[in-house]
Amino acid sequence: MKSASLVTCLTVLIATGHAHAGSLHDPVIETPVTAFAVEDLKPWHGAYIGGTIGHHFSGGDQVGIDPTSGSSFDVGDFDISGWTGSLRAGYRWQFSSFVIGGELAVEGGPVEDAFRNGDVRGSTKLNHALSFRVKAGSVWRVWDSFVYGTVGVTRAEFDYNVTSNNPIRPLAIDETYSTNGYILGLGFERPISDRWTLTGEYEYTNFGTDKLTGGNGNSTLATPLFHTVKLGVNYNF
Repeated sequence: MKSASLVTCLTVLIATGHAHAGSLHDPVIETPVTAFAVEDLKPWHGAYIGGTIGHHFSGGDQVGIDPTSGSSFDVGDFDISGWTGSLRAGYRWQFSSFVIGGELAVEGGPVEDAFRNGDVRGSTKLNHALSFRVKAGSVWRVWDSFVYGTVGVTRAEFDYNVTSNNPIRPLAIDETYSTNGYILGLGFERPISDRWTLTGEYEYTNFGTDKLTGGNGNSTLATPLFHTVKLGVNYNF
């Protein structure tokens, strides 16, 4: 009985030891960590730089001459137009779905026109322009885009030339002049990557009226204006 009891005790101890030893190899279950994407609540807020390419369509500039004596007369028309490019930089503030910002831009390109009417020749060209725009609008759910209106001011330099060697009505208007204008427009901007956006814009630019006088005293009124469509890209910081 004593031997049987000893054997029984040894058997229990061995079995218990195996049970505890086996617990060291039990699998460890780790709780997975889930990463949540943080939504940018103000994707249109911040600084950006970019560029555009577009085309100026002329609104028409009738060339009339006011001589030193006698009645005024027309000699032709300027339909100044052409391709233009610009570089721009700006900053925007976003308040919920409303976005507003300022933008500075410089532009230039082969925007010009010329005419010949008998012995009268005329030519004009936009040399360059510097502009400041305020753009304000709303975030649109379609393509996560931004739709906005534009108001701005611009200062441009033009070449303007109207000449004639007619001895009865000689003309010698040849000026490079700078003038101010205003800008009104509409635009659309949508993301094409995390940092890059694509823009499409229409703008109306009016430079008002400037009186230009030639060496012989004859004068004319320059009235350039443009209808412009542009495509561009912005890099958003």
